Amino acid sequence: RNRAMTRRQQNQRQYKKQLLLILALGGLANLSSGHTINANEFQVRLKRAKNRPTPSHLHLSSAAHDLRDDADGELKKQAAIATRSTIDQQKFRGGAVIGGDVAERTISAIVMLAVVTLLVQKFGQNGIIALILLSQTVMFHEACKTVSLGDAVRFPNGMKVQQWWWYLTVQLGTSLKHLNLPNINNNVELRAFGMAALSLVLGVVTMAHIGPEYFLPYLSKVASSHFALLFLVVQSSTWILTLQEFGTVWFFFPALLVIVNDTMAYVFGRLIGKNKLIPKLSPKKTKEGFWGAAISTVAVATPLLRYMLGGDDIADLQRHAIAIALYVSIVSPFGGFLASAVKRTYGAKDFGAFIPGHGGAIDRLDCQIVTAPFVYFYLKQYLK
Repeated sequence: RNRAMTRRQQNQRQYKKQLLLILALGGLANLSSGHTINANEFQVRLKRAKNRPTPSHLHLSSAAHDLRDDADGELKKQAAIATRSTIDQQKFRGGAVIGGDVAERTISAIVMLAVVTLLVQKFGQNGIIALILLSQTVMFHEACKTVSLGDAVRFPNGMKVQQWWWYLTVQLGTSLKHLNLPNINNNVELRAFGMAALSLVLGVVTMAHIGPEYFLPYLSKVASSHFALLFLVVQSSTWILTLQEFGTVWFFFPALLVIVNDTMAYVFGRLIGKNKLIPKLSPKKTKEGFWGAAISTVAVATPLLRYMLGGDDIADLQRHAIAIALYVSIVSPFGGFLASAVKRTYGAKDFGAFIPGHGGAIDRLDCQIVTAPFVYFYLKQYLK
C-alpha cells in the first residue's frame, strides 16, 4: 500500500509539473522581448492542456484539479493580453506603414510628373516615345520575372535569350516600325518575319534537346511570354501612333482619365464600399467604388478635354470625351483585374519595384495599356 501511494503521489506531481510548465512557457514567452506569442498560439496551448488525457491509474486530488483550473484561467488571461497586444502593435505598425507608404507614393508621383514634364518640354514627342520604349522593356522584364516564380524546373540561361529575342522581334514589327527610322524601316516586315521564323526553329531545336519531360514547362513558358508581349508591348505600341497622328493632348487625356478613375474607385470604396466586386481576384475592389468611379470619370471628361485643348473647338467634343470616359470606366479596370489574377497566381505582391511606393511598371500601367489601342482606333475612325 505504501508503494502504491508513493507511485500515485509521484504521478500527481508529474502532472502538476506538466501544467506548471505550460503556464510558465506561456508567461515567459509573452514577457520575452525577442518573441511575441499571439492569441492563436495561446489557444492551441490551452486546448492541448485541457484535452491532455489523464492516465487511468492517476487519481487527481482536489488540489490538482484546482491547479489545472487555475492554469486554464491563467492561460485565458494570457491569451487576452496577447490579443490586445497584437492588435495594438498591428494598429501602430499599420499606421506607420500607411503613413510611410503614402509619403513614398506622393514623392514618387511628384518625381514621375517632373520627369514627364521635362521630357515633353525638352524633347517633345521623342521624349515621350523614349519613355514608352523604356516602359515596354521594364514591363516585359517584370512579367517574365513574375511568371518564373512558378517554374517547376530550372531552365538554362538560353531561355532568357529566347525570351528577349521574341521581345526584339515584336518590337521590330510594332513600336520600332511606327518610329519610321530610315535604317530600320527598310524591309522591316521581312526582317521581323525572318526573326519570327528563326524563333520557331530555335524553339523546336530546344525541345529536341531538353527531352519530353520538359515539354510542358517549356511550352508554358513560351505561351506566357508571348501573351505578355501581346498584352504589354503590342497594345502599348499604339501610344506611339496616337502621338504621331493626333498629338500629345490625346495621349495625356485618356491617361488622366485612368488616374481619375483609379483614384475615385479608391475613394468611393473606402467611404461607402460594402459589396465586393470580384473578391477572388481583387478582394479590395467594391461595386460602389467601381460605379462611383465610373460616374466621376464621365462627369469630369468633357471639362477636362475642353481645358486641355485650350479653347480649340472640335466637332462632337463632348461625344468623344464621354466615349473614351465610358471605355476607361467600364473596360480599362479589367486590365488591373487581370494583373491582380496573375500576381495572385504566382504569389507576388507587386510585379516589381521600378516605381518606389507604387510597385512595378505593370502595377501602374495595367489599365493604361488596355486603354491605348481603343483610343487610337476610336480617334482614327471618328476624329475628323
